[in-house]
Amino acid sequence: IFNVRKGAAIAQYPVFSEDGRFNVDAFAACLRAEAARRAKVIVMLNFPHNPSGYTVSSEEADEIVRILIETAGDGTNVIVATDDSYFGLFYEEQTLKESMFALLSGIHPRLLAVKLDGCTKENFAWGLRVGFITYGPHVQTDAAQVNAALEKKTAGCVRGSISNACHLSQSILVKSMNSPNYKIEKDDKFAILKGRALRIKQILGDPKFDQAWETYPFNSGYFMCLKLKTVDAETLRRHLLDRYQVGLIAIGDRNLRVAFSCVEEDDLPQLFDIVYQGVEDLGGLV
Repeated sequence: IFNVRKGAAIAQYPVFSEDGRFNVDAFAACLRAEAARRAKVIVMLNFPHNPSGYTVSSEEADEIVRILIETAGDGTNVIVATDDSYFGLFYEEQTLKESMFALLSGIHPRLLAVKLDGCTKENFAWGLRVGFITYGPHVQTDAAQVNAALEKKTAGCVRGSISNACHLSQSILVKSMNSPNYKIEKDDKFAILKGRALRIKQILGDPKFDQAWETYPFNSGYFMCLKLKTVDAETLRRHLLDRYQVGLIAIGDRNLRVAFSCVEEDDLPQLFDIVYQGVEDLGGLV
């Protein structure tokens, strides 16, 4: 979407540091390198992160904000899009419990914060595909004109891509949010996902898995991700699907994403045993 439709040049950096935290130094270096070559940069912040299932801590978030403000202060126009598709699904105490948008909205004249979220994951409405866009510009004068320009630009982009959003999906969502059982039902689904995430951490604490993979840090969202040590991710993915009817997602040469959102908690030990068996089948264990 970014490359083909919008002609963007994507710059990447290692998301995690060696100690299993968000790689603030790599993020800063990447941003500064791009800012030195361009008048405008667009930054995507995706927490809870897909595919790893990681959300930054408050301290990491403050560092990210500081770096973005410094970049804007040096004269680069910065657009920061916070992808909050899995917002609210935080399973550990240290994770940031608010959107990065709240920390960035209106913070600098050269920084435009854009919040992207929706019901698809936050409200467990996987098929409805209803999204929301919220802008947080730093505007001291002519706010009405700025907001009107952003609205027109957004409307033009919608018309030029999806044409329009499904009214049926929006109506269903509004009705569900007005239900007296809304919070109870949402909390119930949250508890199910949190239980699965914590169970995975317990399962992967078994040292037998150490020779097959490392586990990327995860504390939120729908997913977690394995960093394979000895076998190709796509080869393993196909093998697991063909022999064991287990469907996972391969990302790059070594990363295998597990969507625990669709696996019952009692089935999780068997799932990881099958993945481990798949690594062994391919000769990845000594």
